[in-house]
Amino acid sequence: MATKDASADARESGESEPDPHECPFCGAYVASPGKGFMLHVEQNPECDADFETWRDRVADDVPRGWSG
Repeated sequence: MATKDASADARESGESEPDPHECPFCGAYVASPGKGFMLHVEQNPECDADFETWRDRVADDVPRGWSG
């Protein structure tokens, strides 16, 4: 499991939206929320494992599966 940098959780209490340029698994900056995130996941085995676990857990929530 990826270890998220504790400083990445230092959000203001009123902030409710996650940063789309932050990996939700380790807190690292990603160049873009789409392709940049996927490149980050491919280059970081711990984030890749966490992403696959997340996809498995939400697979039934997406009718007809993932398009990507």
